[in-house]
Amino acid sequence: MTKTESRVPAPVKYAGYLAMLQSLIGLGYAAILIYREIVGHRDPSIVTDTDTRAGLIGYGTAIYFIIIFGAILAGALSMNAGNRWGRGPVVMLELFLLVVAYYMWTAGQPVWAGLTAVSAVAGLGLLFNSKSLAWATANHR
Repeated sequence: MTKTESRVPAPVKYAGYLAMLQSLIGLGYAAILIYREIVGHRDPSIVTDTDTRAGLIGYGTAIYFIIIFGAILAGALSMNAGNRWGRGPVVMLELFLLVVAYYMWTAGQPVWAGLTAVSAVAGLGLLFNSKSLAWATANHR
């Protein structure tokens, strides 16, 4: 985790803030899943061999979200602090969110799909503009 420059370009900072917001939404969803499991809510769309496994699906999904979005949040914080390390995880998140937006669209949720797609495209645009690329490649020349 080496610092490429003492000053992080504004587009990189904005992309980091956007990724932090997206990560907090993902972590919030994980908290909702954990709460639902604690109060005993069962989703009838989950089909398993035994009822015990159905409860583990909510916890397992929550743990997955905590790991993934926790890593993205750490990456965004690192990137905003001037380290190149966080850029890769943030780019992967934005690409993943484009796929999520497509599935939202096909599920009949055009508003959420549009919001998700716009945020992902904005993040990618911020990370791949000329100032951001110059900052990211400063140590590779």
